This record gives sequence, C-alpha cells and structure tokens, in this order.
Amino acid sequence: MSAGVSGAKITPITPITKPTPKKDAPPSTAPRISPTTSATPSLSDPSSVITPRARGPPSVHSDRSEKFTLKDLLGTPKLVRRSSARSTGSSKKSDSDRGERSTAGGSTVSLLKKYGVCEKVAIGKGATSVVRLAHKWDRADEKLYAVKEFRKRRKNESEKEYVKKLTAEFCISSTLHHINIVETVDLVQDESQHWCEVMEFCPGGDLYAAIKRGGMSPSEVECCFKQILTGVEYLHSQGVAHRDIKPENLFFDTKGHLKIGDYGASTVYRLPWETTVHMSTGLCGSEPYIAPEQFLGKPYDARLVDIWACGVVYYCLHFQELPWTVAQQSDNLYAAYASACQATNPSACPPTINNLSPRACRPVIRRMLEPNPKSRALIDELIAHPWVQGIEVCHTVQNPSHVHVNALAMAQAQSQGAS
Repeated sequence: MSAGVSGAKITPITPITKPTPKKDAPPSTAPRISPTTSATPSLSDPSSVITPRARGPPSVHSDRSEKFTLKDLLGTPKLVRRSSARSTGSSKKSDSDRGERSTAGGSTVSLLKKYGVCEKVAIGKGATSVVRLAHKWDRADEKLYAVKEFRKRRKNESEKEYVKKLTAEFCISSTLHHINIVETVDLVQDESQHWCEVMEFCPGGDLYAAIKRGGMSPSEVECCFKQILTGVEYLHSQGVAHRDIKPENLFFDTKGHLKIGDYGASTVYRLPWETTVHMSTGLCGSEPYIAPEQFLGKPYDARLVDIWACGVVYYCLHFQELPWTVAQQSDNLYAAYASACQATNPSACPPTINNLSPRACRPVIRRMLEPNPKSRALIDELIAHPWVQGIEVCHTVQNPSHVHVNALAMAQAQSQGAS
C-alpha cells in the first residue's frame, strides 16, 4: 500500500499470501481483467503473492525485517489487489544507512496540531497499520493528508527494533521531491502516542483502478508510461531503487500527474558521494512484476529490477492483463517468452511483445523485458529513445490531446464526498 491514498470509497481487506511456487510447480493461469476470458494471468488474481520467511530481529546490514506498505492496507473495488512480498534477504551496506540517517521522533508537535483532524473511520486497514484522511483547515482553505497510523510496539519487541521498522521507509521517501513521486511529509505521534507517517493525498486513485476500469486511450497509456519512467529516472539519479513498481503503487493527483508511492521495499544502491553501484539481495515485490534474476537467490542490480517492472506495467496498460503469473520456468507463458527471446536476435521481438502498439514501442519494451539482466536497458537509455521522447505528457503541454478520465472522476467523487 502506498502513500498516495486514493479518494475512492474503499473497503478494508486482509492481504492474501501463499508460498513461493517451486520450479517444478504446475503453471498457473487466471482470467484476464477484461470481460472475455484468457489463459493470460489477470491483474486481479490473488494467487501469486510471496510469503515472507520467518526471521529474527533485523540486522544492521539487512533489508527491513518487516515491510510497512500502504497499498496493502487499502481495500479494493470488488477486486483483490496484489500484496507485495517483504524482502527475504540481506542488502549491501548502503541499505543500513537508512536507519542511521533517520530523524524520526524529533517532532514534539502532535499530529492534530500540525495536520488537523483525522477521520475516525479508516479508509484503509492492515495487519500493521491503518490509513486515515486528515483535514487541516487554514483560514478558508482545506488541506488533505493521507496519514498512516502504525501499530504500537509489541511486548517482545525492543524500542530500537520498533523504531527502525518505522523509520526505514521514511528515511528514504522523505528525501525524495519530484512531480512524479508521492511526497512524504512527516513522521509524528498522535495524541494516543501512535507513530504516524503523513503523506501527500492523491485523490485521483491509483493506476490499477484506471486499468481495471478500462477505456484508456493510446495517448493516455503512453502518458502514464512516460511519467512512470520519469519518476524512475529521478529515483535512480538519487541512488534509490523502488523494487515494487506496480499499478497499485502508482497514484494520480487532480492535475494528471502520476506519482510513484510505497517505498517499503526501496533500497539505496549508491550513496551521493559514491560512483559504485552496490548489488542488492532479497526477494521483494509482487510476483508478476518481479524480475527473473531475483528468484535466483544471488545479488542483483536493483535498477534493472525497476526497469523490468516498468515493462510489465506497460503490458498491463496496453492489454489490461499480465503477460505471465511469475517470471519463472514453472510458468508456461513466461517459459515460452524466455525461450523466444533466446531464439531470436536481440533486436527482434517475441510474439508477446510483437502484439504491442505502436510499433515504435516494441524495441523499447523488448529491452526492458530482457530476461538476461546484463542485456537489459538502463533508464537513461530508455528516456533517450525517440519513441519515449515523442510521447506527450498531458501536464507539460497547453492543450493536451487527452485527459485521465478515471483519475478526474475519482477526484470529483472525493470532492463531493468531502462536501
């Protein structure tokens, strides 16, 4: 669940988990989102969620031992969204700096005084936190915030462990400031001494809802895709990899901006004064979007994991379905795709990609969904491609050729509900 909480009327759900499928497990299929059925896995299929392994207190050099996500806490409109796997392995040394740089707990002003009154009814619930909408009145203007209220510390949990879990995500997300990034505002305590993360409220809903609703024009699809790449370009320029990019973690505001949220699985692969890229470890994310190299249990370049996920998201935008359930040989759809990639010239496109349009997008998506990470494109190469350069982003032109209809409808519904 991400910081940019949607404005749609939602109902709480409990994330569904199942063990990671073994290599010899039978391939899985599921109905697509669209009304017709297909062997292609659906965005709504809850069956491919990774169960985190049991582990002890967090190590200084580990990815966080427990991931706090906002998207997992929100309900869904008659559709089960995909929960994210928590990291199951250790990370390189730069990951540890997230906890060390934290300034959480420094605020002595309560949530109420700084960000207004939170609604009593939660707009999202989960095992570790609830999400509420906060209303802050400044004279005649009302400001809305998404507030994630964390659970209290458990009896068998030390204060140090508890604070590290709370601050790990905040230490990264609070340093990120970009039009395509959900803004993290603060980490404060409420009147009941619960720790709360305050975030930008995105009333336009998430990209998942837009895909599920259908009817997006080609120019809308391309605009969304370019905004995602622009957000990833910024993250990577800051030495941060997201590692859980999916439609559920991408949020619209009221002006057509699409923002990346939920940094619970993010990692710092390069510090500001470094030039070396530190490899990451650990399986995290949501199965259909996880890059194949993450399943090998070896160190990997987290930047390329983001690139892979963005390629899968474009496929979802175009077809309203997933290309496969999981990028492993146990999945027939992925196995056929990987085999076709090996059998064809690197510049040629397997059937999975050959059906995408426009034609100019195919070599770009082919480089993004390259099973071999050593041959996968980095973000700078993708941004520089003529097709990507030529994509119109609605909020950057005076008279755009499209509007994000679903986002505007959800924002209007939220506005009417507030009034």
